[in-house]
Amino acid sequence: MTAEQAAMRQALRQNLQRELLHELQLAHRMIFNALAVMTPEQKSEWAARNILSGNDSEGTTRAHEREAVIARAMEAQRV
Repeated sequence: MTAEQAAMRQALRQNLQRELLHELQLAHRMIFNALAVMTPEQKSEWAARNILSGNDSEGTTRAHEREAVIARAMEAQRV
């Protein structure tokens, strides 16, 4: 691989990382928006479905996990 090819590959990787981070940030905000308009019953149903599908964790929305990944990705972009 030439230096130019390596630089192009690195640029493509960085662009993809920025796009993925942006999409994760949008999804994070959309989940909070959805929660804001849900009734308590709807939130309970959502939690039950997450448990049944094996997607449960500390919280129904995995907000803490998303926030941690977003923070790590933002820090990695600064380096």
